[in-house]
Amino acid sequence: MTNAERPTTQRIHSVDGLRAIAFLAVFAFHTWEFAGRPEIPVLSSVVSQNIRPDFFVVLTGFVLFLPFARRPERMDEFRTRAYLWRRMRRIVIPYYVALAYAVLLPQLLVVIMRVLGREASWQPMPGLGDWLSHLTFSHLFFAEYWSSMNGSLWTMSLEMQLYLLFPLLLIAANRWGVRALIVAIVLSVIFRIAVALFVPGEAFPDQFLWSASGLGRLMEFAAGMLAAIVAFKVVDRIRRPHIVLLLGLMVASYLVATAPVFGGTVLPIRELGLSALFGSLIVLVLSVPAIGRVFAWKPLSYLGYRSYSLFLIHQPTAWYVSEFLQKFLDIPEGPLLLLLLWTVGFGVVFAVGQLLFVTVERPCIDWAKRARQPASAQA
Repeated sequence: MTNAERPTTQRIHSVDGLRAIAFLAVFAFHTWEFAGRPEIPVLSSVVSQNIRPDFFVVLTGFVLFLPFARRPERMDEFRTRAYLWRRMRRIVIPYYVALAYAVLLPQLLVVIMRVLGREASWQPMPGLGDWLSHLTFSHLFFAEYWSSMNGSLWTMSLEMQLYLLFPLLLIAANRWGVRALIVAIVLSVIFRIAVALFVPGEAFPDQFLWSASGLGRLMEFAAGMLAAIVAFKVVDRIRRPHIVLLLGLMVASYLVATAPVFGGTVLPIRELGLSALFGSLIVLVLSVPAIGRVFAWKPLSYLGYRSYSLFLIHQPTAWYVSEFLQKFLDIPEGPLLLLLLWTVGFGVVFAVGQLLFVTVERPCIDWAKRARQPASAQA
């Protein structure tokens, strides 16, 4: 990305490519689970890490802070109410539609099965607590509700918490600069240590739910904000030794984050390592034109632009595709089922996600843009 591109380009297509990679990571993880967690050399060890929540949190911090990293004077124009209103317009309605889809899809499939003369049982409907907690984005605070309607949508509660924390971080960054983000990372680490030491119950889900909160993941969110600052400071000065150094940091961060030896420590080594990994990746993508072009590849950026819709519906869709392949075509769990899910299943998920994008998400994007203040039109 050159200096000439920065003032005029609203979308950075390589960032959409990063979103696509994050979505493909979670799709690969869930379909690998649906296929019975087959043991495939190298692939299984990578896919099983389920790095998608961490990747998306770092990306969220980066994207929200990106306009202010590009133009620091925009901090004086920031209005919390307008920002929150745009966020609500952008994400809430597609999320609500996805909840309805997750509830109604199994009922529709039961009807279809009975019309075809096959046995099928009605699925239990969510209760009042399920609906209230999910509609208010508070389901991550309840062990009985956090995954009850769609197992992958617990992250929507986390995202909403981070959206609410962002104005505070922005004010702090405006006043104290990078030091404020470092303090936020330290506070998040202290919180995670306290959770590991003092929260009673099992590591999953009791401690997990605390750790997965906005404060527990704040270190990754702040790492994304730091990546935005670093990327726009070094974009014109990065040289080959810096690239080698960043690549080495990424490899080391991944190895540390996934090393079993750190699994039992109270320190959030995994999250810190993945923060460094994804933050470094973002800096490379924005600073090295050759790498940026790879992630800006049109099919990848096209997928990334639609990644929110695809994410919202991917789990129930892929699950029922796997059920169809096993029960109707007698495909057993294993590598073949995984291959079919990564091809046929991905096609079905993309078709449903594209429908949601065209009919719901894209109008919400336009609606959110209309809510921007004139001074913020180029954010």
